[in-house]
Amino acid sequence: MADILLVEDEASVRNILTMSIQSFGHDVVACANPHEAEIQLSSRQFEVVITDLRMDGVDAGLDIVRYAKSNQDNTSILLLTAYASAETAVQAMREGAFDYITKPVSRTELGEIIEHALLARAPLKNNKIRQNETPQHQNSYGKLIGHSMMMQRIRERLERASKKNFTVLISGESGTGKELAARFVHDSSTRANKPFIPVHCGAIPENLFESELFGHIKGAFTGADQNKTGLMASADGGTLFLDEIGEMPLHAQVKLLRVLQDMKVRPVGSTKETQVDVRIIAATNRDLAEEVKHGHFREDLFYRLNVIPVHMPALRQRREDIPDIVLSILKRLSYPNITVSKQCMDKLSHLPLAGNVRELENTLQRLLALSDDNSLDIDLLEEYKPTSNQTSLSLEHMQKKGLSLDEQLENIEKTLLEEALRQAKGNATQAAKLLGIGFRSIRYRLEKLGLKVPKI
Repeated sequence: MADILLVEDEASVRNILTMSIQSFGHDVVACANPHEAEIQLSSRQFEVVITDLRMDGVDAGLDIVRYAKSNQDNTSILLLTAYASAETAVQAMREGAFDYITKPVSRTELGEIIEHALLARAPLKNNKIRQNETPQHQNSYGKLIGHSMMMQRIRERLERASKKNFTVLISGESGTGKELAARFVHDSSTRANKPFIPVHCGAIPENLFESELFGHIKGAFTGADQNKTGLMASADGGTLFLDEIGEMPLHAQVKLLRVLQDMKVRPVGSTKETQVDVRIIAATNRDLAEEVKHGHFREDLFYRLNVIPVHMPALRQRREDIPDIVLSILKRLSYPNITVSKQCMDKLSHLPLAGNVRELENTLQRLLALSDDNSLDIDLLEEYKPTSNQTSLSLEHMQKKGLSLDEQLENIEKTLLEEALRQAKGNATQAAKLLGIGFRSIRYRLEKLGLKVPKI
């Protein structure tokens, strides 16, 4: 998660590159010419600068490289051009460029070179963060366990988010630590001494949502025998964390949007509005952009919430962090002196863990219950079964089963189709909606896999 400056004079190329970079979770400022770029470089810091070499018929990119090196602190610079030559490459490196990219560049290649550029600047950046940490921030870092480069960049992004009062939208699978990330932002902000109130949007009955969130006055509806302060007002001065925001009913979304615009709350049944000062952080395990397309989530609210997007990676994407997380969980479970054999730790680090940290903790609790001494060994994992009934995605599983990649993907597709049909009670049209595909597509896939095509 980095701040990136893109300088490209061709609008179509600039738009494509911007979308590609954003798809990796980075923030992009796109400029059409060197003048715009110099204004940005003189006013804010960027972690990576990507600039075209040839603009308006001249090698203006080299000027951008020089300007960035003199005005930016610890920035990696990438030169992008369709006119590759050894001479310009050497000149760019001499001027301070990190690397040289030849057009056209694929999305995968672009993502990889950005990662390399970020890694190249990481040591100085990380040292600066640690030197400037306050005890309060050190406690917050301790909650988000992991020293992988991915987690380091997420902490940097959350740290930057904490300095402003903008809304934050945290996405990620269940069990990836979305609430911990929200608490990190709160604890690192000037609101740290004020309330942090978490709300699980899926746990509130739809007919009580407005009352719970905004409060009500006595007599507002049957059963309202006294005034009630809503969660929004209770979080005044602090942070309201709306977990699984995608499950919020549409009528409540309208009211929340109004509050975000005016920062005023009107309890159910009241004619008076109360001013509140609340930082909103939302989280979801759904693709809200897709929910907007299907009419399940308001587009205007999505853009209000998605000011600072943060994606929490799954454990399978940062397996190098699992040993630290294991030791942290054991300490929290009051087993700080338990020993974990190397073989057991290696096995834990390579489990599917579809449930992420929650599944890892559940697995450790089972091992502790089965252990006869103060050690955990690999033999205790013999009965491990993934909590998810999905096909394992590991290469080891494929090799053991003698499967090719096509066969593995076919098994996964079949599993998801069957699960969608079960949830839709055999209705193919509804199952297609659950999968985010059309009816023709689901019919083709079912026929391809030799499955019965059910009713529409």
